[in-house]
Amino acid sequence: MMASSLVTPVLPELQDEAQFLKQVAASFGKASNSYLAAARLQQQVARDALELLATDATGRLLDVGCGPGWIHPELSRYCAAFTAVDLSEGMLSKARTQQLATDYIQADAAALPLAAAQFDKLFSSLMLQWCPKPAAVLSEMARVLAPGGQLVVSTLVQGTLTELQGAFATLDQHPHIQPFLTEQQLIAATGNLADISWQFEQRSYRLFYPDVQSLARELKALGANQVAGRRPSGLTGKGYWQKLAAAYEQHRCQQGIPATYQVLFIRGAKHGR
Repeated sequence: MMASSLVTPVLPELQDEAQFLKQVAASFGKASNSYLAAARLQQQVARDALELLATDATGRLLDVGCGPGWIHPELSRYCAAFTAVDLSEGMLSKARTQQLATDYIQADAAALPLAAAQFDKLFSSLMLQWCPKPAAVLSEMARVLAPGGQLVVSTLVQGTLTELQGAFATLDQHPHIQPFLTEQQLIAATGNLADISWQFEQRSYRLFYPDVQSLARELKALGANQVAGRRPSGLTGKGYWQKLAAAYEQHRCQQGIPATYQVLFIRGAKHGR
């Protein structure tokens, strides 16, 4: 049966952050082979984010949250060499099979085992929402970026999966989808990083599915099925999913049922050089 909690946004305070990160890494590791086929949104957003980077094929790039490395063949237009980092050893192993990066490093993005000011560009797409401490992650990104360097980060923000959240709310008051951070909260997270000039742009994406079960299967195939602090509720039976599907039907259109994803693009340029 499918779990009733389907996706994990950024969380403000976790009682057991290390355990949560371990679960996230394991979940994505299990999805390393199914990820690419399900990653419709991830591929579209990553390519949109890459368009914000200078295409000069020079310098060193850091890909934070590289996943299975599906986009690595495209990075040659943006750098002379790149390093890949991911929390999940399973995802990193999948990326490593291409042997395109100079280094593959398993690490928490909030504590990168890398020297300061060594990368000319930094790229990270739809990874930040999985980090309990986004301010620490952004600080680490700023630290490893060289003076004059450029970073582009995309992340999910509040308003993502609002249709699914509304459908669940008609059935019970359990927190099936915990709130994503707002654009304002992420802007605030950059407040102490004065050596970076920041720009923010929010975009909305809509994907369509034949039914809510298809949406749930896609999220599971992506590995996006860990929710910090989730407790078993027993709400995974056939009858519950039938009621959820019925509640979701109000959103159905000619293309199917929609799922909205709100994506914040964060651009930064480090002072100096």
